[in-house]
Amino acid sequence: PPPPYVGLPLLLLDLPIASTREAALLGALVRRAPAVLATATAGDERTIAVLESTLACTRHLAAPPPVPANSLAAAQAHLFQDSAPPVAALDGTVTLRSWPGEARECVEIARGIRAAAARGVPFDRIAVFLRSPAEYRAHLQEAFRRASLPVFFARGTTRPDAGGRALLALLACAAERLSARRFAEYVSLAQVPDPDASRDPDARWVPPADDLLPTGAPELPPVHDERSRMPDPDPDTAAVIEGTLRAPWRWERLLVDASVIGEQKRWAGRLAGLEEELRLRRQALGDEETHAALLDRQLRDLGHLRDFALPLIERLAALPQRATWGGWLQELRELAAAALRDPEPVLATLAELEPMAPVGPVDLDEVQLVLAPRLRDLTVPPPRRPYGAVFVASTEAARGLAFDVVFVPGLAEKLFPRKIVEDPILLDAHRRVLDIPTLAIQPARVAAERLSLRLAVGAACEHVALSYPRLDVEQARPRVPSFYALEALRASEGTLPGFDELGVRAEPESGGRLGWPAPEQPEQAIDEAEYDLALLGPLLQSDPATTVGTASYLLTANVHLGRALRARARRWLSRWTPNDGLVDPDDLARAALVRHQLGARAFSPTALQNFAACPYRFFLQAVHRLAPREEAVAVEVLDPLTRGALFHEVQFEVLTRLRDDGLLPVTPDRLEAVLAIVDRALDAAATQYAEKLFPAIPRVWDDGITAVRADLREWLRRAAAADDGWIPHRFELGFGLADRDRPHADPASVPDPVPVAGQLRLRGSIDLVERHVQGVLRATDHKTGKARAKAGVVVGGGEVLQPVLYALACEQILREPVAGGRLYYCSADGGYEERDVPLDDESRASAETVARIIGAALAEGFFPAAPARDACRWCDYRPVCGPYEERRSARKPAARLAELNRLRALP
Repeated sequence: PPPPYVGLPLLLLDLPIASTREAALLGALVRRAPAVLATATAGDERTIAVLESTLACTRHLAAPPPVPANSLAAAQAHLFQDSAPPVAALDGTVTLRSWPGEARECVEIARGIRAAAARGVPFDRIAVFLRSPAEYRAHLQEAFRRASLPVFFARGTTRPDAGGRALLALLACAAERLSARRFAEYVSLAQVPDPDASRDPDARWVPPADDLLPTGAPELPPVHDERSRMPDPDPDTAAVIEGTLRAPWRWERLLVDASVIGEQKRWAGRLAGLEEELRLRRQALGDEETHAALLDRQLRDLGHLRDFALPLIERLAALPQRATWGGWLQELRELAAAALRDPEPVLATLAELEPMAPVGPVDLDEVQLVLAPRLRDLTVPPPRRPYGAVFVASTEAARGLAFDVVFVPGLAEKLFPRKIVEDPILLDAHRRVLDIPTLAIQPARVAAERLSLRLAVGAACEHVALSYPRLDVEQARPRVPSFYALEALRASEGTLPGFDELGVRAEPESGGRLGWPAPEQPEQAIDEAEYDLALLGPLLQSDPATTVGTASYLLTANVHLGRALRARARRWLSRWTPNDGLVDPDDLARAALVRHQLGARAFSPTALQNFAACPYRFFLQAVHRLAPREEAVAVEVLDPLTRGALFHEVQFEVLTRLRDDGLLPVTPDRLEAVLAIVDRALDAAATQYAEKLFPAIPRVWDDGITAVRADLREWLRRAAAADDGWIPHRFELGFGLADRDRPHADPASVPDPVPVAGQLRLRGSIDLVERHVQGVLRATDHKTGKARAKAGVVVGGGEVLQPVLYALACEQILREPVAGGRLYYCSADGGYEERDVPLDDESRASAETVARIIGAALAEGFFPAAPARDACRWCDYRPVCGPYEERRSARKPAARLAELNRLRALP
């Protein structure tokens, strides 16, 4: 039997016809209908022409009333027409506003919707029509979320897609030479599949979104997730729990410890090397339960990481350099099935690219460029019915719809209308030669932009709210309103204003500042944050005596805010409070400090130096053990710490070799042989460091090594020319470093800390101990940076402690007379300067004073944030304290800083 709709009258309501095939389908429908009524929007000339041709009729233009009922009716009748309504002021059915930026504009739209709903307008009788959805959709989503408004996005919404971002992280890992940092980013997204999950891409085939059934199809019964019926994995043995490797902070630590950084062979070799190192340490511990359990857990974590990571790294390394899109899509499907916990959305996106299969070959960079915008965010389909929600769509979707209130944002240049340009592949001149009606040329593109505004304004029954952003926040420049805004005002009130007048009229009475995103009245706020700002705004300009307690509700509404505000205020008080660091600790804090007293644990000179720079820095570093986060990344330059470590390692190797070969002291006649030893030692050490650090730019690394070589050679030249009686005796003499694996240490090193300057227990390593021909010793600390210690220094206000403390430690370890300590800036940056500190009564007294002051602070528990001048500039803990500690501490009573100031005054 024929379909039931055949032979019925046909209504074509604002039907756009954009192609020849659509026109052919329309003709087939028309021929089988006994009667046809077609409507079209004025200005849609292409559709009207097709309808006239298909229906074999002429258009009938609905004549507007001679006197419009209101400004909205005038705008709908005369927009982009040669006619104009009688001159009349806007009556409120048409409004035009400007706001500082698209985000604020969307917030004001949400505020307007709330006001309309308060007047009794149902939400589903309100619409927002966009000409630039890409620029506005995210802002509208956020604004509606904040305002708790029901919304229906006709094209759906977007949200971050963890699976897509995980695949992009893996592709970036492959592009960056199998970067460990990118691999860590992938694992952090919790998309690691279960070990027993199916990884066959053909078994998880997903069609593209365009091939799915329409939303009007009946819903399928829910699919029961097989994982929901599986028992929970054992958290101690399972490698993957809820899509992430066990204890992400632990495997990230393993990546850093293993120095994987990148390249396939490094992944296998470094993880195997770390495993062997951990096993040797475990065997050496024997039956020591606490540390053995820790190493057993690390070995188990490392096994989980290795079993999962190495096959995936092998797959990434096997990706082709160049391939057609068909080849890439096959590789990516297999990668997604193997590496993603929920690959279906990614597979659907890849399926949409199947028509590109024959295109290519292309490289990985181009694949990333194409996939990034498609995989970062996932499009969430809209609900099946729009009822009870604000309708948000593009202007094209306004055809055949009517709403009481319509918002049209974005009436600024390049937003509405969009910038109109010719198609560079087929220019208009060639299109005219082809003479194909459906190929748009410039006049048709202009007409399409005008039609968009006509459609949006025409959908309003009671009120249309036009707006534009007067600032481009991303580019930090003003925006220009489009001439469409001028045309809307001309069609509404019969006169054409100028741009200056338009700007003045569009400025809202309440202002609207970018730096204070809140309405004039708190009652108009769309969320709690706006309400608070709207309430606080007037208080800033009011007499404090009249506003006491106005915002006190904030302290009870959010206990965290109250605590933060009180802490911030107390830090600016002219007295010391617990918010200024560790000040006046309670019994619990004092008990915790017991094991950090000078006689209870060991300190290094470097840690002690932090106290003079800032007591709170000393507390965070030596007590809390806070340190900057490490990342397994390829180095780009030879940073100062790495340079110093390399320099000291080569010095140890060279001096040890010279001592074993009987070439000490270095003399001019031995210099050439000694320099050859330096070159060989540096080459070997540089190779090991390059293998460990994986330099990103070999030429920059080589230049850094060349600079180190020049400094080492100059250091030996000066040693050969010195002839001052000092002969290298001990190298890297360590003490109190039994918990560290130190392959470069002098045989005379001792495992226990050394007591010096009273109760101070010292730990560290002396770079060089020299013996004079007269029999006395000297402790030398080599520096590779600039010479910052002043001439005549003893302890440098507590910030230069190595010479004195190392001399005292050397005296205790070797039980021989020690002349003193020395800082030797043995590099071009330091100018090869020396700072000699004799070990006399003054230096011993200074060391005891330093130990006494730090010991008293530990006993009292007084570690305020009281930095020395400019100490905060390069401090690692500045994010903890903020940038104003030097100013704040200057307001505090100086009496409690008397001992600290005495320390800083020491020579």
